[in-house]
Formats: sequence, structure tokens, C-alpha cells
Amino acid sequence: MSLRDGRFGVPASGAFAKINASVDFDRRLYREDIRGSVAYAKALRRGGFLSAAQEHAIVEGLESIEREIEGGAFLFREEDEDIHMNIERRLFETIGEAAGRLHTGRSRNEQIVLDERLYLAGVLEALGEKMKGLLNALVSKARATLQVIVPSYTHMMPAQAVSLAHIFLAYYHALARDSGRMGDYRKRLMIMPLGSGAVAGSSIGIDREPLKEELGFESLSRNSVDAVSTRDFIAEFLFICASIFVTLSRMAEDMIINASEERGFFTIPDSLSTTSSLMPQKKNPDSLELIRGKSARVIGNLMSSLVMMKALPYSYNRDLQEDKEGLFDTVDATLACVQVMTEVVDGLEVNRGRIEEVFARSRGFLFATDLADYLVGKGVPFRDAHSAVGALVRAAVEKGRSLDRLSLEDFRKCSAQFGEDVFGVFDYRKSVDKHDVPGGTAFVRVEEELSRIERELALGV
Repeated sequence: MSLRDGRFGVPASGAFAKINASVDFDRRLYREDIRGSVAYAKALRRGGFLSAAQEHAIVEGLESIEREIEGGAFLFREEDEDIHMNIERRLFETIGEAAGRLHTGRSRNEQIVLDERLYLAGVLEALGEKMKGLLNALVSKARATLQVIVPSYTHMMPAQAVSLAHIFLAYYHALARDSGRMGDYRKRLMIMPLGSGAVAGSSIGIDREPLKEELGFESLSRNSVDAVSTRDFIAEFLFICASIFVTLSRMAEDMIINASEERGFFTIPDSLSTTSSLMPQKKNPDSLELIRGKSARVIGNLMSSLVMMKALPYSYNRDLQEDKEGLFDTVDATLACVQVMTEVVDGLEVNRGRIEEVFARSRGFLFATDLADYLVGKGVPFRDAHSAVGALVRAAVEKGRSLDRLSLEDFRKCSAQFGEDVFGVFDYRKSVDKHDVPGGTAFVRVEEELSRIERELALGV
């Protein structure tokens, strides 16, 4: 029996039926739909709307349908529109008349929101575990590279020397904030909508509290109109994933550049690389490029969700059917790409010899700020020191020398405050250790931060 049979005398047009059906993608919610229906059948029994025998038949029927779906024996039919009606149709086939009582006082409007919230609760747990894996990988790599000094870059140009661990911990902190967002998001996700009806609330006085407890929610929705029409919980999840992907994409870009032949700081594992169909020498960092590319889709899914919602009148509208494909796409991409990035970080090799070669080619320019600080220590105002060192760099470029190969006379032409001790500035370890403030790259500060993070991770904070 079709939902159209009572109200309409004609079937839906073929073209309309095609866009009206959502079972091709919302079938992924079958576990959550069955779980919610089992809980609702028990609530109907408690409310006196089902006999014990009817409740038992419904629960047994739903559990058998779940086994059919998992075993690949279930026939999904487009004419049944969605996962809810496909399961309901099969329940009729399995247990007969009792199936018609399950939907008493319940609407698909609340049913789909329930399914989505339950689904995202499971995704949140799975993603949380994968994020922990990535965070731990970054901390392990930072621990292994604490004493490795590399150039940092601003505007893609060499800036100052830093501990490589300091860079890996920069990635860590960005992703740790996203993990924190996931924890905070859970309290807004775990709001139970069941009992909201189509728009006005349950008309049969269903007891919502036991339902909330049985389904593992933390609170009840407080407004039935809002409960069935909001999708901000999906948009918020999509934002968290988009934020994760922004960081993953930036990490991927860093690693691609640092693994290039020209720079060569890193080597990407062969298992995460591809070669060319034409050029057999190629080792392409496709794992990282795909992460960078998929970020566009994930960000686009967030934008689609927000644009879909922006002009919908309250309460439910069928536009909301479009909330799922982008959600599922984002879930799949995020779970996969967090795992891939974890494997990249775990397998990343750091080429110290190549880093030293780059330092040798830097002509000492990474010490420019240190030289300005040297003059400040001699009482020179910083802007004057900045100008003097700029002139010194220009002189080095014109002479084709590195800064540390200039003569003391060359230094004093730019500022009389330069003395013999200026050549002591050209020490990368001293340069790194000068940044001895909380959050700085000094080795002792990075060690402190690493130890603090390791303690937190061990405690599960």
C-alpha cells in the first residue's frame, strides 16, 4: 500500500517519483531507523497502544529486517520513497496487521531527525577515535624531531629557524581544537526529537523520558516546530569537518612542498604515493593531493547545507531531504582522510642532510632578525636596527656572500654598534633557543609543551 493511495487517485509522475525517492542514499540509516522504531514500539506498549503480543511481533519483525539488510537479502524499492517506508512495507509483509500500529502518533518528520542524530552520534565516536590517532601520530613525530632545526616560512619565503617539532605541534593544536569542538558539539547533538510529531507534538501523550534514556540521548527537544525543522546540528557537524579539512589541506600543502625534489625535507612513504602513467621516474604525493582536493567538496557540502536552510519557512519542508547526500559524502571523506593523514605522518621520513643543505644555501639570511635583536641589545631602537640589517642584507646580496662571511668592516658600515661578538649570532641552536617564551620555539619550551600534551593524552583529556 502506497502513502498516495488514500489522498490521490493517480500515481506520481515518473520524473517526480525519481527526485522524490531518497532510499538510494538514506538506506544508510537503516540501523538507526530500526533502533528508533524498536524503542517507539516499547513506548507504545507502555502507553497502552500495543498489546504485549503486538509489541513482541513488531520488535521481532524489525530485528529480522535488520538481519535481512545486513545479509544483502532486503529488496529496497524506489516506489516506497525512503528508508522508513521500505522498512514499514517489509514489516507488513513479515508480521501483517500489527505493523500498521507502529506509526501511531509518529511522523516521518521526527523520525528522520531522530535517525540523523543517532547516526551522527556513532560517527562522532568513530571520528573521535581517528582524530586521537592523528593527534598521537603528530606528537610522536614532534618528539622524534625536537632537535631538528628547519627554516620556517612566511609568504613562502624563509623566515626564522625553528624546531621542526614546533611545526608538528602547530598542526596538533589546530586539530586538537577541532577535537574540542566535537566534544562541545555532542551536547547539542544529543537532543531527542521523538515525540514531536509532524509539527505540533505527539497527540497521544507518548512518554518521552523513557524513550530518551533507552536511545541514549542527553536531553529532550523543547519545541516541536524547531525539533522537526532544524538541521543546524548537521551544519555544525559539517563545519567541524570543514575545519578539520582546512587544517589537513594546509598540512598536505606543507608536506607536498617539503617533499618536492627542490626542497626535499621529507620523504613520503611509497605506499602513499603513485607514479606516472608516462614518466616512470615520478613519485607523486597523490595521497596528500587527494586530501587537499577533497577539502573543496567538504567545504562545499557545508555551504550547500547552509544555503538550503536559509530561506525555508518553519516548519518541515521537503527541501530537507537534500541534507543527507552531502552529509554522507563528508562523513566518508573525513573518516578516510584523517586515517590517510595519520599514515602519512607515521611514515614520514625527515631528511636531515637535505635540511642542512638548505641552511647552507640560505646565506645566513635566517639570522637577520637575530642581528636586529643584537643591535637592540646594544641600545639601538628596533626600527633603526631593522633598517641597518636590511642594508647589511643588501650588501651581502651585492657581494654575493652570506651574512656570516661579511667582514666586521661591512657590518660597521651599516651600524657602528656591531662589534666582534656579532659573529656569535650565527648559531642556529642559539637562534632557536632565544625564543624562550611560552609558546615559543626554544627547545625547552617545545619540550615543556610536548610533555604537557603527552600527559593530557595519557589521561585521555
